[in-house]
Amino acid sequence: MREPGSTLSEKLGASAGMWAVLWLVIHYLILSGASADPQSPAADFARSLVAERMRWEWATALRVMGGVMIIWFMGSLASRLRLAEGEPGRLASISFGVGVVWGSIWLLSAMLNSAAILLATQYQDPEGARLTGILGRQIVLILTPSLVFTLALAVGFVGMRFGGFPKPYTYLTAALTVVFLALAITDWYGPGNLAGVIMAIAFAWTAVTSALIVPTYRPQDIVRGSR
Repeated sequence: MREPGSTLSEKLGASAGMWAVLWLVIHYLILSGASADPQSPAADFARSLVAERMRWEWATALRVMGGVMIIWFMGSLASRLRLAEGEPGRLASISFGVGVVWGSIWLLSAMLNSAAILLATQYQDPEGARLTGILGRQIVLILTPSLVFTLALAVGFVGMRFGGFPKPYTYLTAALTVVFLALAITDWYGPGNLAGVIMAIAFAWTAVTSALIVPTYRPQDIVRGSR
């Protein structure tokens, strides 16, 4: 019989994916009306950043919270995958590693965003502020498609081969791997900017996955895909 604390810990870890999505969506909402645009001249960007400092400080904090929650969530997701897959749980380990990298780039993005604020406010370095602002923004947009594609591929494969997830979710995840790949290639090499669409789908999939693994489970509850 499981200890109540263990059950609570599992539920908190499983729900961390939804919390991560919530913080990061709020972060985007906060920045939706920001006038500091890294594509503008350095002096204009730095001036806008100084004027909107608290907006960007809050966005930085939410990136940190979102990144930490993603990493926490990956521990619970990896546990569910390992339970379905069995030992040694290679796909579970791959999912955990990829997910940790995804959470870490949000933390790195927050650090770069904080550096941009400091360069604009304390060091009077508009060019440096603009450069770090660009890096903080692009590191997430560039790496998220490939990372979430790999994560969804591993989860979908475990679901198709070993079970452990509802069939509609498993089929949807498998289909999303194709969608992620197509969108990523189009975004990188095509004429359109699909980063926002990719991020929205990634957030939605993460939230749904988190909601599905919140209920506690036992090894005998896992329904194998062969049944």
